[in-house]
Amino acid sequence: MRALHGAVHRGESAGRILLVEHDPVYTAGRATPAAELGPDIVATDRGGKITYHGPGQLVVYPVLRLPRHDVRDWLRRLEAFGVAIAAAFGLPATASVDGTGVFVGDRKFASIGVAVKHWINLHGIALNVAMDLAPFQAVRPCGLSPDVMTDLSTAAGRPITIAAAKAAARDAVSVLAAAGDPL
Repeated sequence: MRALHGAVHRGESAGRILLVEHDPVYTAGRATPAAELGPDIVATDRGGKITYHGPGQLVVYPVLRLPRHDVRDWLRRLEAFGVAIAAAFGLPATASVDGTGVFVGDRKFASIGVAVKHWINLHGIALNVAMDLAPFQAVRPCGLSPDVMTDLSTAAGRPITIAAAKAAARDAVSVLAAAGDPL
């Protein structure tokens, strides 16, 4: 991700959108209080607090120049991207009020944490697709009760695969750019 960011910054690449399924790991963003950091938590330079990444979760890293020099606009686009992915599975979703995720009803299935350097995005949006939600119980994901977390499969009441989520992400990528904006 960092090497790609450097290539985008130097003008050697237009960037890419990385689709990743991580091995189990807890990560802490810049807003995590020091008292919540522990030896099994990896500190990162993204925004936000502690969250869990693991099998059954699709993490989307758009390493791209922002279409506009406006981080709030970029967060809204990531939220719209998450809403579009939920819609691909027949789920009505809404963005959080603080730009940190996407919900189906009152349950959160997508978490957002970014770092923007030279108007190029790092990190992105983690979409819970079909995962064991128990690891969220060990932390307060994004500062919330772990009980708020869900995945698309649970929300839809049927299995959704990572492959299907990747296809939906590819179909929704245009949401990250407004009409006439470069992506």
